[in-house]
Amino acid sequence: MEKEKVLLFWSGGKDSALALHELQTNPAYEVVGLVTTFNRDQSRVPFHGIPDVMVVEQAKMLKLPLQRIFLPTGATNEEYISQVSYILAMFAKRGIKTVAFGDINLEEVRSFKEKMLADLGMKGLFPLWGRSTLDITKKFLATGHKALVTAVMTEKLSDEFLACEFNEKFIERLPEGIDPAGENGEFHTFVIFGPSFKMRVGFSKAIAVQEGPYLVTLIKEP
Repeated sequence: MEKEKVLLFWSGGKDSALALHELQTNPAYEVVGLVTTFNRDQSRVPFHGIPDVMVVEQAKMLKLPLQRIFLPTGATNEEYISQVSYILAMFAKRGIKTVAFGDINLEEVRSFKEKMLADLGMKGLFPLWGRSTLDITKKFLATGHKALVTAVMTEKLSDEFLACEFNEKFIERLPEGIDPAGENGEFHTFVIFGPSFKMRVGFSKAIAVQEGPYLVTLIKEP
């Protein structure tokens, strides 16, 4: 039976990495590429603060082609749909009609994506959908993934949580009310290793900067 070809939206963080793992261990699917959106002015993944060169390095370690989309700062939904749809339509013409995401439980976000895809004759796939964020976090770690916390929402977390390894100790230290997967935007991560990576992604940490509600540690090539 021929596998269903899937394009995965890749943030560089833990949820998209676990979504990739779930897809690659499912015999029904073949992940054929990654898509990442960046802030055009800074060339970084929004909120996560991950530079495009580091996402390119992740894709190399995953041996998957990466399609980069650079969006204007503060892009409206209409601008997002226009630019992302233009790229996705090219994949649809090549027969790739399934697009996967690492979303877990935000219904409004899922509906927005499914509507955009339906207009292109494509469909969405959400391998982590509806699962407990604690269970997702435990599986991420149990499957050998490694990640660095690259951004924290300063109203929720102090800077002592920034630039830490995302592991059991990090989760245990989280204040009461903070989601263990940061699903409410409390923190974001950069994955440096996992079962799909041929090697660990090398990086070095630079200064931390405040960007809107987030304190972001700028990472770069070693």
